[in-house]
Order: sequence, then structure tokens, then C-alpha cells
Amino acid sequence: MSRLTIFGVKAAVIAAIYTGLTILLGPLSYGEIQVRISDAMLILPFLPGFGMDAVIGLTIGGFLGNLASPFGYIDWVFGPVANFVAALIVYLAKRISWGKLYGLIIAVTGAILAVTLIIGYGELHLIFGMPFPVVLYVLIGEAISVGIGGTIIYIAYIKRMTK
Repeated sequence: MSRLTIFGVKAAVIAAIYTGLTILLGPLSYGEIQVRISDAMLILPFLPGFGMDAVIGLTIGGFLGNLASPFGYIDWVFGPVANFVAALIVYLAKRISWGKLYGLIIAVTGAILAVTLIIGYGELHLIFGMPFPVVLYVLIGEAISVGIGGTIIYIAYIKRMTK
């Protein structure tokens, strides 16, 4: 198989899993208080064997998953943009740190802040006029999903790779 085919298949599988988790766990995925479990996947570009394929897959998954959002077309724009920025930060953190621990900390922190600022502050607070505490709710939700969930995925993946 060509590299482009492998890239496309990996991106498509990541998009499908992200979309499925987001829609399946809908009550947790949308709203002012959200813990989007699928956002744990934002760590994927940091893992060995993944890169821009994961960035693209997570961006597409962010769009497809938000098609079911009660926030409508605005979420169709903000969601994929947030995923793209967060996943790109994670990817770049891997590139500059060669996958070291400090890179993981930069990756997780950057992804949490990107989603919090774009979704919590930009979309929910500025566009929809929700009270400012919504930004903190998104921050807490992302800390749970990306900070804890993403770190669990990273540790499990690295342990599996070293066996």
C-alpha cells in the first residue's frame, strides 16, 4: 500500500472513532458543562506511529461529531477548528521534544488550553453569550478528557509498544 493510502485510512479510522464516541456519548459531549470523552484522542498525534494523519482525522471527526450538536452550524465550525489547533499543538510538541515527558506535558496543556479558549471562551461565552464560568467548565472537562484520558491512552500505548 502507498503511504498516501495508509495516511488516508488512518485518518478515516480516527475520524470514525472520534465521531462515534462523540455522538454515542452525546449528553456528555455537548453543552456548557461537557466532558467530551472523545477528546482524549487528541493525544494521538503525540504517539509513535501517528502524526498529521491523526491531526486530519481528529479535525474531520470534530466536524462530523458536531453535526449532532444542539449548537448547530456554529459548532460545525468551532469544533473542527478547536480540534485542528489542539491536535496540531500536540503534534508539534512531539516534534520539538522527540516524545519526551516535557513534550507530553506541553502537548496535554496546549490541547486543553486550545479547546478551552476556542470552545469555552470563543464559542460558548462570546458567540452564545453564556456566563463566563462556562470557560471554567470547559477547562475542567478538557482537563478530565485530555489530561487524564489522554495520559491514560499514552501510558497504555507506550506500555503496549514496549512489550
